[in-house]
Amino acid sequence: MKKQIFTTFLICLHFTVFGQNGLNNGDHFILLKDTNTISINSYNNNSINKLKTFPITQKSIYTTDQKERVVVLDTAKNEVTIYNINSGEIKLTIPFAIKTKSILIDENNLFIGGVNGKEILIQYHLKNEKWYQLEIPIEVTVWGKGIDDLVINDSLLIAIDNVVMPKYVLYYRKNSTNKLELLDYKLLKTNGASESIHQGRITKAYFGLSSTTYSGYTGTTNHITIYENLDLTSSFALSSSQWDKNCHTFTDFILIDDKIVVATKEKGLGVFEIKKSYFKQTDEYRQTNSNRREDISKIKYMKYKNQVITKLTLIPNTNNIILNLVDRNGVIRQEIIGLGTEVRKVEGV
Repeated sequence: MKKQIFTTFLICLHFTVFGQNGLNNGDHFILLKDTNTISINSYNNNSINKLKTFPITQKSIYTTDQKERVVVLDTAKNEVTIYNINSGEIKLTIPFAIKTKSILIDENNLFIGGVNGKEILIQYHLKNEKWYQLEIPIEVTVWGKGIDDLVINDSLLIAIDNVVMPKYVLYYRKNSTNKLELLDYKLLKTNGASESIHQGRITKAYFGLSSTTYSGYTGTTNHITIYENLDLTSSFALSSSQWDKNCHTFTDFILIDDKIVVATKEKGLGVFEIKKSYFKQTDEYRQTNSNRREDISKIKYMKYKNQVITKLTLIPNTNNIILNLVDRNGVIRQEIIGLGTEVRKVEGV
């Protein structure tokens, strides 16, 4: 019954999402200042404006609603601090045993995903101040699985399953008043053995995942998989093995319009243009439920000598990207890149 409801629901769904994880309309973003500090920022006149800083540790994961809240979660203590940049802060202790892998906050809820032997996904409602443990389908509930990333759109919270095969994406119907309802779950296509998913990205048109696989023949292989829509039937992957002569080790990626922007250890910043023809699956890939691979030599790169791009941050409501660069001495700096007809450095940084 849930799958029938979801199919009808998906037909009526219109994406209006612009943030890396699907948040819409906010204009603030987080940057890593150093290993102990993050900042919340805005962007005006080609310049980054730092609004406020917050302490972190090596055990912290963090996020923002892109408007007024910053969340820092101490994974060692399972404690959450929600900062309101215009007022104060609240501290919460998570009332569930969980090894946290992912967090996301929107205007109504804080979501925390992870593992407690099996998958666990919890919700904290910001207004009624209640915690909920969300339903995980029995087919998905397997020892060792976890919720490794979360993305969102106007109507759905989307949880990304990880580690143990088979892997799924879980869809929850958003609401502003109480516990979210599980709407459906769908099987992900595979890129190979021992696949681990790291992050998700979502736009109006595409749903993307980064992952790694391992085999004795190819070693570790990095993948970026792009799905044409949320029914997960049409997809392709960019893949590169550590044993390839022309290796690409992906450190981050984002989606802008019909482009994939990738950061790699070896080659710097790259752009790959998505074409509709890439989503055509042959019978071979349909039968194996695997992703068809596209030629990674089509990625056009800009090299950063003696620096590694560790993270890409899309500035909300723009096509500008902030590169987080680390040099050989561990010094962090940021650079703004504009993505138009070609990649270009934005002046005033």
